[in-house]
Amino acid sequence: MGSREDKLLALVGLLSACLIAVMVLFTLTLLSDVRHPTDDIISPQSCYATPPHSG
Repeated sequence: MGSREDKLLALVGLLSACLIAVMVLFTLTLLSDVRHPTDDIISPQSCYATPPHSG
C-alpha cells in the first residue's frame, strides 16, 4: 500500500505546485497591468473622419 500512497502524495504535490505557479503568474500579470495603464486612450471623436478643408 505504501507505493500507492506515495504516488498519490506525489500527484497531490505536483498539482499543488502547478496551482501555486499559475496563481503567481496571474498575480504578476495583474500587478503589471495595474502599474502600467495605457496612455493612448482613444477618444470617440477620433473615430470620425474630418471633412476636407476647401479653400
